[in-house]
Amino acid sequence: MWRQGLRWGRNLGLIGFLGGFVGPVIFAPDANQGPMLGLFITGPLGFVLGFAGGAVAALVRRAS
Repeated sequence: MWRQGLRWGRNLGLIGFLGGFVGPVIFAPDANQGPMLGLFITGPLGFVLGFAGGAVAALVRRAS
C-alpha cells in the first residue's frame, strides 16, 4: 500500500510541479512569480492527491 501510494504521489506530484512551473513560463512569460505556483501549490497538491489515490487503489486491489 505504501509503495503504490508513494509511487502515485511521486508521479502526480511531478506532473503537477511541471505543469505549475513550466505552464506559467510558457503562457505568461512576464509573470515572474509564475513558477512559484508549481513549487508551492500544484506540486505538493499533486503529491497529496496522488498518494491518496494510490493508497485507495492499493486497498481496493487488496480487498478484491
